[in-house]
Amino acid sequence: MKKILLITVYVLFTFVSTQQVFAQQDPYATHYAFNRMLYNPAAAGAGGKFCLSALSHHQYVGYEDRTPEFWPKGNQPQPAVKSVGPKTQMFSFSAPITRYGGLGIGFINDKLGYETSTHVKIDAAGRLPLANGATIAVGAEVNFLQKGIDGGQLRPLVPNDPSIPQKNETDNHPIFGAGLYYSDPMSNSLTFNNLWISASALNLNSPQYVFGSPGITFSTPEMHMHFMGGITMLNFIGNPDLKFHPSIKVSTAPAVVQADLTALVEYQNKLWGGLGYRTTTDAISVMLGYSGFQNKLRGLRIGYSYDLTLSRILNVSSGTHEIQLNYCFEIKIPPPTIRPLITPPFMHRTTD
Repeated sequence: MKKILLITVYVLFTFVSTQQVFAQQDPYATHYAFNRMLYNPAAAGAGGKFCLSALSHHQYVGYEDRTPEFWPKGNQPQPAVKSVGPKTQMFSFSAPITRYGGLGIGFINDKLGYETSTHVKIDAAGRLPLANGATIAVGAEVNFLQKGIDGGQLRPLVPNDPSIPQKNETDNHPIFGAGLYYSDPMSNSLTFNNLWISASALNLNSPQYVFGSPGITFSTPEMHMHFMGGITMLNFIGNPDLKFHPSIKVSTAPAVVQADLTALVEYQNKLWGGLGYRTTTDAISVMLGYSGFQNKLRGLRIGYSYDLTLSRILNVSSGTHEIQLNYCFEIKIPPPTIRPLITPPFMHRTTD
């Protein structure tokens, strides 16, 4: 099974390198490897730990909408609308439910220009233990997705355009997803450990979001498939203080394929650093992190990334910033105390 899974990852790398790729609808995170449950419900409770994750992603900082300046509502030009680039905030919590499953909940607030998407995800996973600590899990999620559009801020090129709402409008629907997740600690290996492979399909039912009256079909989420994987290489370049963490995420939608390649190096289980690359040639990422906390903060990781835009958007933007927090911990329930039971026939019995 390990050979088949590794060959699958290799095929994904080969496939991505030969395809033209574009952006997709689902929220984007540079630290995707630390937010696996937000892309795959089967990752809920993985690793047997309780995990909290939080992320704030600000894309294309400085991007402006200059439509009010060139097409004002009145005769006088109006100032540009500041900071209309994508902004995403994510929060998730997952917990193991015995060794055979896990539950999780996730919140995502995603703003793209004048459109807002608010996700509330409830995830459940069933996990099958395999040999040598490996597990394979199947998961399902229901995503209560509310979409809104700020019609009061939009500036239609044609006055009173009936296809553009004139005020704030919202609509909401439940959306479903499913996934598979495989993990193997590879504890018997002296070279690699912590192999994980993820495959999921989200937005399975693709409902239509209708705004305004008599009704404007503004948005229909398309089904997305996410393939992710990663592994840890020990004694990187012959140094026992270094670990190498390569990972990949491939996201597909109708006529759309996008991939993210990430390479992180960890020093003495404390400092992280590396690069990421999005195959749309949209950005290259510089990533930094620290996880050397002790005592009650043990298990906390702080990460930061800066995405340098490689397209012409760089002319009107200063890049993308992302801050990531992870905190994983274990709750060990002590075994019940065994109390001796003394019955009347033995109350006066002495022991040697």
